[in-house]
Amino acid sequence: MKNSKLEILAPAGDYSALVGAIYGGCDAIYFGTDIFNARIRATNFSLNEAQKAIALAHAHSKKVYITLNTQLFDKELGTMLEYVSKLHNMGADAFIVADFGVASLIKKHYPQIELHISTQASVHNLDGANFLAKALGATRVVLARELDKNNIEFISKNCDCETEIFIHGAHCMSVSGQCLMSYAMGGRSGNRGECAQPCRLPYAINSSSAFFLSLKDMSLASHISEILNSGVTSLKIEGRMKNEEYVSGVTKIYRRLIDEKRNAKAEEIKTLGGLFSRQGFTDGYFQASINKSMLGIRTDKDKERSRELESKPIELERPMVDMQAELILGKKARLTVSLGEKKVCVEGDTIEEAINAPISKADVVRCLSKLGSTPFKLGKIDVSMSENIILRISSLNALRRSAIEKLFEVEEKAEVAEYDPPSLPIPEKIKTAVFLDAGQIPKNSDYFDVVFLPLDNYDSLANGVMMPPVIFDSEWDEVEKKLKDARGRGAEWALVSNIGQIERVKSLGFKMLFDYRFNAFNRPCVEFLMKQGAQNVILSPELMLAQARDFSAYSLVAYGKLPLMTTHKCVLKDTVGCDKCKGYITDRQGARLFVIGISHHRNVIFNSVPTYMADKLSDLKNHSLHFIFSDETQNEAYETIKAYKEGKAPNGSFRRIK
Repeated sequence: MKNSKLEILAPAGDYSALVGAIYGGCDAIYFGTDIFNARIRATNFSLNEAQKAIALAHAHSKKVYITLNTQLFDKELGTMLEYVSKLHNMGADAFIVADFGVASLIKKHYPQIELHISTQASVHNLDGANFLAKALGATRVVLARELDKNNIEFISKNCDCETEIFIHGAHCMSVSGQCLMSYAMGGRSGNRGECAQPCRLPYAINSSSAFFLSLKDMSLASHISEILNSGVTSLKIEGRMKNEEYVSGVTKIYRRLIDEKRNAKAEEIKTLGGLFSRQGFTDGYFQASINKSMLGIRTDKDKERSRELESKPIELERPMVDMQAELILGKKARLTVSLGEKKVCVEGDTIEEAINAPISKADVVRCLSKLGSTPFKLGKIDVSMSENIILRISSLNALRRSAIEKLFEVEEKAEVAEYDPPSLPIPEKIKTAVFLDAGQIPKNSDYFDVVFLPLDNYDSLANGVMMPPVIFDSEWDEVEKKLKDARGRGAEWALVSNIGQIERVKSLGFKMLFDYRFNAFNRPCVEFLMKQGAQNVILSPELMLAQARDFSAYSLVAYGKLPLMTTHKCVLKDTVGCDKCKGYITDRQGARLFVIGISHHRNVIFNSVPTYMADKLSDLKNHSLHFIFSDETQNEAYETIKAYKEGKAPNGSFRRIK
């Protein structure tokens, strides 16, 4: 029953923001605890606090989705399974998951749990959404923020699960789930919830310096009438680092727009901007109008506007519960509690005749009315009782507590599952390399079993094609034509970079190597990917050597400048110009990052220094090796391959797999 009611999904980074979300009129709330979530710098919730938060949200008829949207190492998976079972049993309605290994484990051990696949999974097309619905039982997919309205509508109206889109708040310059910049520059992994936001810093291109990688916050408040007819199920507000005023204020405006089925007025946009903005808002991705007007930073003027907003403490109206108590001599005490249409009944001690000091009806009402520590207040209470009976006050208290707890009880409990690491198939060891242009390929490239060229630049000098990292549904006809052409010219392999590419590539008979962009951090993830038909998987560059040893014969990036960002907004178009389609940006420390244009004005930004392991190949002897050639000349590529053949020590700046 997709889109039977359009859901407003609000963020909560702490308890006060949760209150703000409820007050603002959301339908559901998403938050994380102090582990395993992509906003680890938010206050977040302990498990005890999460239980209280879930109870409060459910008391107000709001759903709760738990963010489990980071990549996990194998040693964390046992804790994760225990964590998921506890939160499910507390009443969490769904889990937002990014890691394919984590998702497959949850579906295996807790099939009753509802899975929402995070935007970190980079779902850009219908194939990706349907694949996740089928392979992982996903009930919802959070679509990539880079999608325009036509592609959003196409997926939402045709896919086998619900769709969720972001409608307000910050969004990354990089395609979600495909950013290594914070990790490479400072060791703080965005995939692990620790992003330091280097994209918000200034960079230089040629002689000019500006904030080329800092996007304005998005706002789709002016497009509600279009979204209402798009087939989307859930509208998500970003902001788990924001306070309760922001959460309640933004939620309240979108609640009004959805209920009134209209777009925002100028005054409402101004109010949203006052709550938080970066030099205003952008709807560039949604409108497919991608240009430099999308860029913006948080200015002093923006901060001043936010400070001027009047802050008022938020008090929630506590929902009422009705009670019906039956205290009949010789029978067990019964208490029925009703919350809206939900009704629960509990039984307590057997009622006995009083020898002296019988309990009065007033005593019963007074005891059952003590709801101060709960989210409720008492509505109607009806007490049917025999005369001259006795029941301990402690028994009445226990009866009340039991009934309130049962209001939140989960129908199907999840017993804690133990993590049993899967035995992985051992693939054939291979050496592979990516070149961005056929002119880079040197004579000694026979060192590699497979040489990949980008699909857009395929040449028969290579026996493999590198798939574009992003493919919208509106681009598939063009991509499939190029794939068939490459297959006919001798391409046997495909470097697959997204979950939405697997079935089409497989159907054309390509052997598949899965790229590092799948973020393979753990054994269940690799197992899941290999089951999809991969010959091998390139492990996440964020794994240390000690962690990689558990993946015998799987591939490591042994050489090359890591792609740090894939951007849907072109950095080059508004700076060096489309005619060049390549260039460098320089950070504040003088590091030069190579930028190249790929299909549809997207960019890939590479690290300033290469990974270099030629003199450490003994550390990689059990692995397949993958090389990335970005801005190297043909001669430089030749010398690099020669160095790896001879085990030479490095020259210049480099990074190691540690």
